[in-house]
Amino acid sequence: MLGGRSCWVGLSVAIAMVLGGCSSSAPPIAVSLSPSSSAMIDQSLSVAITATVTNDSSAKGVTWTLNGPGSLNPSTGPSVTYVSPSTSITSAEQATVIATSLADPTKTASLAITVNPYPLMPSQTLANGTVGVPYSQPIQLTGGTAPFQWSVYDGKIDTGSDVGGAVPAGLTLDATTGTISGTPTGAGTWYFEATATDADSAFAYYPLSIQINPAGPVTANAVPYLNQPLVPTAVAPGGNGLTLHVSGTGFVSGATVDFDGTPLATTFVDSEHLSALVPATDVANAQTASVTVVNSAPGGGSSNAVYFEVGAQATTVSFANAPNSPLQAPEASGLAVADFNQDGKADLAVAANVKVYVMLGNGDGTFAPASGSPDSIPSPPYDDFPSPYAGPMAVGDFNHSGHPGLAVGEFQSEAAAILLGNGDGTFGYASTLANTDGMPLSWLTAADFNGDGNLDLFAMASIDGQSPTVLLGYGSGVFNRVAQNANISAGIYGLSSAAGDFNGDGKLDIAVSTGGPSSRSGVAVLLGNGDGTFMQATGSPISLGQTPFAIVAADFNGDGKLDLAVTDATENAVFVLLGNGDGTFQPPITIPVGNAPDAIVAGDFNNDGKLDLATANSGDNTVTLLLGNGDGTFTQAADSPFAVGKIPVGIVAADFNGDGKLDLAVSNNLDGTVSILLQQ
Repeated sequence: MLGGRSCWVGLSVAIAMVLGGCSSSAPPIAVSLSPSSSAMIDQSLSVAITATVTNDSSAKGVTWTLNGPGSLNPSTGPSVTYVSPSTSITSAEQATVIATSLADPTKTASLAITVNPYPLMPSQTLANGTVGVPYSQPIQLTGGTAPFQWSVYDGKIDTGSDVGGAVPAGLTLDATTGTISGTPTGAGTWYFEATATDADSAFAYYPLSIQINPAGPVTANAVPYLNQPLVPTAVAPGGNGLTLHVSGTGFVSGATVDFDGTPLATTFVDSEHLSALVPATDVANAQTASVTVVNSAPGGGSSNAVYFEVGAQATTVSFANAPNSPLQAPEASGLAVADFNQDGKADLAVAANVKVYVMLGNGDGTFAPASGSPDSIPSPPYDDFPSPYAGPMAVGDFNHSGHPGLAVGEFQSEAAAILLGNGDGTFGYASTLANTDGMPLSWLTAADFNGDGNLDLFAMASIDGQSPTVLLGYGSGVFNRVAQNANISAGIYGLSSAAGDFNGDGKLDIAVSTGGPSSRSGVAVLLGNGDGTFMQATGSPISLGQTPFAIVAADFNGDGKLDLAVTDATENAVFVLLGNGDGTFQPPITIPVGNAPDAIVAGDFNNDGKLDLATANSGDNTVTLLLGNGDGTFTQAADSPFAVGKIPVGIVAADFNGDGKLDLAVSNNLDGTVSILLQQ
């Protein structure tokens, strides 16, 4: 009752004051602010604040005070700017700006301001996923002012810039929450750069990756691998049909030998041997056919190509420059040959600085640039080196499109860019680059090392003691790295590699040339376990020369066992190692060549049924041609060496003018050209 009576008394007094004439006094002063109650900003930013004073007939305005970090710009007027701290902060801080009426200091208004650190995406590892299994993973972020806008950085593929990449197939990044979720549809490791932009337009970014594992073991036919030589390697035009014998690895029952893309009647001998009937119509006229082996699905696909010449045997071999030789490709280095537009004529791809030039053959020894050539090479989001420098290349159908594509090694960015062929001489990039886990990248070999029907990559990094990196492909241009066994380091400065089954167990092996001090230089023979891992062969590495450089595998003495030919850039020689068929090799045969042979290619240049060799010699700007004697020894051709451009570093062989004789293309680094040497 006391409480209730007190209320009535107060009300009576208030009513009395009104009735007594108090209504003629001025209304009370009030202060309000805009923004009105609270604000949130990033550090080093500012907030403009305006005070409104009502019922102040004196118009004296307000005074401003600040409690907490930051500062106010000098102001005696109705507005002030709050400036948050510029020094780095690690957690949110609170400040309060107060406006006080000068006419009535009891009247105030305040604005609470939260100052956030700059947004930061800390180093983090995102969880692995599995194909077909739902996935959800938030990206960690600290600081910043909500709300946030999340995205995968859409990097421009151009010189000196990176590429943002993409999240794995089947997953999406929620633009408002930063959570990656969905159900993965393909295996591999995707590299991407996530970006979060806050309400103040400040942003944080970080290179991330997600590994998606296969759902389980996959039963598939391997991508076959074809050896040199074919038997026979060449025939004179106009004769009868013939039986062509091919050797390699990964052949399955039902495999076909394809002659310029047309399947021949093929007999399966075993997983490393096939024979096929070549009709007389296919050898009626001078030409060079591209021979491949094709395994059927699931998996399977086409092997690497080996050339079969329909041309008369030559007593001498000489070369001359093609009409539009040399071709221009500034800082030309890596060189690859394939029929990129699938018109039956050999084309070229040249890695040059940070670009790839695609040159389409006209069939007469001349070339024209493909549409959109040159293609710029991106840096990966995890190593945005300003100049990735395109280097080694490997040809392969990495996404089962039926079109040849390219893996292009980046000399400085620990990556290989995967270019997926469109079949017309143009390419599209895979959704992410392949992390080769080494720098600088010196060589790439493409083959199916685990027999799952998808092309893999064996990557060499020329770093002291750096083990090779095996990247397992999943048929979409995306790869996973393989954890290596402890003892396969190729030694020092791994420079190039060649694939083949050196011990006859039906599994692809790798031979690696390693440079450096003579006590550590040689050839490492790595025997495949059939799952993408390797172990060193007995007696490996083989001590050899001073600077073993380029390497090629083929059967040079016709005994059905793979041999090796290795250039030595210091000793100006080629070493031929004849294989014993068990992963070991006989002592080297030394063959002098030009000064500093940096590249090598094998082929039957004089159509005599015996494999020959050609080396590009960067020390004297020449090409040396070695004619095979059929027993593992070689004799330098009479007109050899042949002059080319300055610092030749790459060499490939193909029949560029369709006359049934192998020609040469040589990339010359110093003068930025490609010499086209047509056999006369």
